[in-house]
Amino acid sequence: MKNPVTFPHPIGLMLFNRFEYSERVLMSLSAQTLPVDQSKLYISIDGYAGSKAELQGKPDSTGVIEELARATFPNATIRRGEINTFPESLRYLEDSMLAAHPDATWLGCFEEDYVLGPEYLAIIAQMSSAAEPIDDIAILAATGETLDPDKRDLEGIFPIGHLWAYLVRVAHVRERRDDLQIFREQMSGKPYSDRDKSALALVMASRGVFPVGVGNDHHRLNLAFKFNRIGVTTGLSYGEYIGAEGEHMTEKSFARFNFSPPTSVPFDISTVDFSAMVPDLRDQFRADFAKRLAERYVITKIRAFSAQKSLQSMSRWRRAAALFGQAFRSLF
Repeated sequence: MKNPVTFPHPIGLMLFNRFEYSERVLMSLSAQTLPVDQSKLYISIDGYAGSKAELQGKPDSTGVIEELARATFPNATIRRGEINTFPESLRYLEDSMLAAHPDATWLGCFEEDYVLGPEYLAIIAQMSSAAEPIDDIAILAATGETLDPDKRDLEGIFPIGHLWAYLVRVAHVRERRDDLQIFREQMSGKPYSDRDKSALALVMASRGVFPVGVGNDHHRLNLAFKFNRIGVTTGLSYGEYIGAEGEHMTEKSFARFNFSPPTSVPFDISTVDFSAMVPDLRDQFRADFAKRLAERYVITKIRAFSAQKSLQSMSRWRRAAALFGQAFRSLF
């Protein structure tokens, strides 16, 4: 009997101490129209000790998450860490996939906070086939999380902004390895939530990496820019980002970002010509990257300088009132 067609690339899935999130992403992965090949599925459950959850006094759910993962994917390679080592867990997944699948050309990097629509793996499999001969394209996804927020919810392919549920080209994994090693060395012995952001930014800058952020995902996006590669995603979201509770997000900020809901528009690979799109995508990536840098650093600095100049021009009493107002607003 002929084996059914399965997703062709190895997948690494990171789970943390959030049972509800883990359950939703595992169920979505098991319900794909293009099934997962469990011999190519690697699941790492990051440890509880030293985690943000432990510091917040939340219970350790990693054991029941492991049980759920093994029940859902009994033939996958699954490990549960004892301590929280987020960057090292990602390295473990990459190394495991590379060692077991030396002929792989793409690796899947998924996490528990992006729930896949049923067609998600089928869509990115089509995208990876179309992008295979285009070395410039190193990262691809179908999340709708574009680098320029104005491109979200539009049909088409655009530079990627968040690295959720993505494929990365193996050649790019190898070329960025030394830079990621430096990143991990800076993180060594420290909880991820307590990383020294200034030190990380300086180290990255010394290696020719412009930091649009110093989180792990941001660093990988920065490295794509350094190596003159392009990361792309669909403008429409073929899944759902649910990460309202996590390292970088709260319920309040989650609502403010207004992430895209899952689309009902079918994906059509016949409309995608990566060879023709590369020059425009490269220009967009550079422009969107520069815009993000300006928003995060340059504009913020200019506004702070302008506010300081404005403050200095006030009378002493108006200045005191303005400073008191700033202090009061910071409390609430």
